Amino acid sequence: MEPKRPDLRMRHPIQVVSRRTGLSPDVIRAWERRYRAVEPGRTTTKRRLYSEEDVGRLILLRRATLGGRSIGSVAGLGNEELAALVQSDEAAAARAPRPHVEPLQDSASAHIQSSMEAVREADVSRLRAALLSAAAEMGPIPLLEKVLMPLMEQIGEFWEKGWIRVHQEHMATAAVRFLIESLLEANAWSAAGPSVLVATPSGQRHELGALMVAVEAAVAGCRVTYMGPELPAEEIALAASRQKAGVVALSLVYPKEDPGLERELRALRSLLPDGAALVVGGRAAASYGRVLEEIGAELLDSLAEFRAMVSRQRDQAGATTQAPRA
Repeated sequence: MEPKRPDLRMRHPIQVVSRRTGLSPDVIRAWERRYRAVEPGRTTTKRRLYSEEDVGRLILLRRATLGGRSIGSVAGLGNEELAALVQSDEAAAARAPRPHVEPLQDSASAHIQSSMEAVREADVSRLRAALLSAAAEMGPIPLLEKVLMPLMEQIGEFWEKGWIRVHQEHMATAAVRFLIESLLEANAWSAAGPSVLVATPSGQRHELGALMVAVEAAVAGCRVTYMGPELPAEEIALAASRQKAGVVALSLVYPKEDPGLERELRALRSLLPDGAALVVGGRAAASYGRVLEEIGAELLDSLAEFRAMVSRQRDQAGATTQAPRA
């Protein structure tokens, strides 16, 4: 008798599993490869297909990691043991006191606090009102550096600790993106300084940091070309050549220590026009410090540091333009 073949009709492709679990496809693949968290079936063309049991297990693993446990410590547990552990962790979290928000110290803190309250309540209208209030009171640079950047860092921390849900994080990200895009729109058209190209490389999907960098450059008087997220090295280099970019700025947020990204960075440096400065920042940038040093890229720790750098570029370009001919 022939062995019974697995029924693949009720299995799901990785994009569906990603939406249902809240895990990115990259994380799902990494958990399979490194920890054998699940073992999906395969189509005849080798595409992954996940069962309902696989989806349920991935949801449990994600809940365990949101509770503070490393994936390596829970990936080997059976489903029943894993479910009991998650239930215990979440019950303990429910009994814990709510996260403390620092008392108000200045207007920026007030705007952050009112925005966080709206995020926790999942009140998008209230969040938009809080952000617009901050924008009306503050200039674009203080808004970015004192409100929006620390706000998104706090939201990321709350999400990682399980204090807010995925839908709250997505709501906040969409509202902040809309505001930053409006700042870029308002400041980019009149700039006539040196050319700055901003993007995130392949595999880097988070673009808020890159958008903030683009606004900083535009406000500093640079001509900004914002290319968006997940651009291959050859496309970034081609755009930089066509725009005659003096600075190419990349934002790296997640994941950290990706060998594929290291290859992209090396390729980009080799393809960029001579004289184009490559600058890199973002939450994950420091984890690529070795390769950044190898290729001669500048690692920046803050938006203020980037602003200072492009301001020097602008001033140098202006001095060259105004210099008398011999």
